[in-house]
Amino acid sequence: MEHTYFMIDVICYGALLPDQVLALPRLPRAGEGIHTLHEQMFLGGEPCNVGGHLARWGLHVVLAGNNLGDDPRATFVERELRARPNTTYYSRRDPLMWTPTCYILTTPDGERTIIASWPQQPSFTLPPAEVVEQCRLVSVCNVGPAIDVMVDLAHSHGKPIVLADSADSSELRMHGVAILTTSRAMLANRYQLHDVQGWIDHTWQATRALIVVSDGAHPLRVRTPDGRDLSAYPPAITPVDTTGAGDALKAGVMYGWLNGWPIEHTLDIALKAASQVCLYPGPCPEVALEH
Repeated sequence: MEHTYFMIDVICYGALLPDQVLALPRLPRAGEGIHTLHEQMFLGGEPCNVGGHLARWGLHVVLAGNNLGDDPRATFVERELRARPNTTYYSRRDPLMWTPTCYILTTPDGERTIIASWPQQPSFTLPPAEVVEQCRLVSVCNVGPAIDVMVDLAHSHGKPIVLADSADSSELRMHGVAILTTSRAMLANRYQLHDVQGWIDHTWQATRALIVVSDGAHPLRVRTPDGRDLSAYPPAITPVDTTGAGDALKAGVMYGWLNGWPIEHTLDIALKAASQVCLYPGPCPEVALEH
């Protein structure tokens, strides 16, 4: 568990884990074996991805979430976290669990399929109350243990919350949300929600949040807290691997929000960050802020 005391911009809470990326020529058919083109392991999980971008852009970030097992994957995660600039993390080794892992199957068309491996009851570590009190913004992901406990802790300190990929406005985690990012594909595939505009209308009425919905190469749909509907066009690219694009988009929106930028400028920066991620197999070496 690493502790460094400084003024904190953002807490990112949720899944702290490695991504085991398996590059395939195509997805296998049922009952078929297939050979990988190559295989790599990276530090993954939304908090690590979002927090990594923000830290490289100069913000002070705290990471927290699930604990790690007593295994080589935990050693890898800890080593990678210690090498991060502007970052401290709260997590510990738990010999009663294994380190969660995301297996990511990528194909040459830039698409990916994620298979998550989690212990049945993963333990977790929350950031201390004094750390929450110092921070400006709390970001939580939709996967990991005690998400609602972290949200409740943020509420108790009056901190605005950023969510990704939550869809039910009646959930505790949606109360007090300031920013909500998701994608049309996530709404359709995970929640069977196909009326995107209707969902935006309903969710905005319940939260008055900044709502950002991406749709691949198609324009973003945005509802501002004051009720304006906006759209923003992503750069034209040929994606190599779309893994992590949503995390970069979320980080870009958070960065603009924290800096008080106009929403149009924030969306432009966030879309450029997300597009950069798609140009690399595995994690982008370093996402530049393109003004």
